[in-house]
Amino acid sequence: MISVSALAFAAAAVTPAAAAPANGTQVTCGRSGISWPGFGLYYNSNMEGSKRCIFGDVHNYDANPTVCSSQGCARYSFELDGRNGQGTWLKNNAASAYNYSGFVVRVYYNSGWGGTWDSYPAYGYQGSALWYGNLHGTYNNNASQDMLYESA
Repeated sequence: MISVSALAFAAAAVTPAAAAPANGTQVTCGRSGISWPGFGLYYNSNMEGSKRCIFGDVHNYDANPTVCSSQGCARYSFELDGRNGQGTWLKNNAASAYNYSGFVVRVYYNSGWGGTWDSYPAYGYQGSALWYGNLHGTYNNNASQDMLYESA
């Protein structure tokens, strides 16, 4: 007789889970059909204007570790999508956020996860806190983010 755990192990071996992207990877905003949704920052309040979605931890929005060359790393910027704020640097320019991920995410005032922070619970959390909304302590003063790998 085969145990339930043996069947689960066999099923996992047949269908490997997609590996999580590297910290700081720019990803598509949204939930539908995405293996690793990220955390979205918006140029305007109320999730308006251009956006940028990022998976994982970001030490400094002025240096994207996934896009580096001998001249240094590229800055994060809002998407070139024809909306207000497109192409503007992300650091110190975000007004609202939407947490598409399944993890708690914090946005910090300073680079290196320091100073005042705003926290957003995992997507779909049905408590007193919402997974989206305007930034408060970091409104237009956002420098880094930390994805806490725990569900809310």
